[in-house]
Amino acid sequence: GVTSPSGGGKTFSALRLATGIQRVTGGDIAVIDTESRRALHYADRFSFRHLEFRAPFSPLDYLAAMQEADRLNPSVIVVDSMSHEHEGPGGMIDYQSKELDRMAGTDDWGKRERMQMLAWQKPKAARRHLLQGITRLNANVILCFRAGEKSKPTKTGGKTEIVEQGFTPI
Repeated sequence: GVTSPSGGGKTFSALRLATGIQRVTGGDIAVIDTESRRALHYADRFSFRHLEFRAPFSPLDYLAAMQEADRLNPSVIVVDSMSHEHEGPGGMIDYQSKELDRMAGTDDWGKRERMQMLAWQKPKAARRHLLQGITRLNANVILCFRAGEKSKPTKTGGKTEIVEQGFTPI
């Protein structure tokens, strides 16, 4: 995984890593691009096969995109960006929200609160299926993740303080 804030060089770094792997293993590089064709900005510096991937970004949609890339028989698959699988349209947060609507409706806030954790069951199962599917690909896989600054409330000496966690992957 390659992680950095937006504009931090994830795509370029992933393509450099993929090129190094390619020099050892041979084969092509396949780039699954969720970033509005931004990987193509590097087409003059790196040789790769470009696969555009648009929403929805569910775990099973990601798996299908990776399996499609794998059918091209590349030595390396770069996914830029995996962060949409969590927070993008159709990603895990959307998936859980839709499951919660299905299970509890949209008006009964007490029922929604009770069903909140149960509504993660199907999205988490889909993510496990994605992770298992990645291990069955016949290529090396490089995943790019956006990073965001995170803080966490922490009790210290009876007081709650906000502790900066730095950049963490999305």
